[in-house]
Amino acid sequence: AALGAAAVRAAPRSPVEPASPTALSMAYVPDGLSKEEWAKIQKKEAEQRKKKDFGAGGTRGFKSRSMQSFMLAYERGEASHLFPVDPAKVKKGEIALKDVAYMQRGG
Repeated sequence: AALGAAAVRAAPRSPVEPASPTALSMAYVPDGLSKEEWAKIQKKEAEQRKKKDFGAGGTRGFKSRSMQSFMLAYERGEASHLFPVDPAKVKKGEIALKDVAYMQRGG
């Protein structure tokens, strides 16, 4: 028995043969849709995705402003200090919601 186990362990392993390209040609298709209908939906969604710019606000899309650039813009009159917004003025319409800093807007 010991000799048989040693022989099995010493036997070289056969290399795994790659699967043939025609062995499996299945694709996901949701229940209730034909293959053509699903392809049409996927094509429409892909076209809609091309129109969007997902990376615009990503980690590399945000550019922080340095204190020096803010001070230069402030001196030229192009920037002003952002003070807390009075919620009553927003409710009255004196200040547009788009002009309220995102940290002060409601959830």
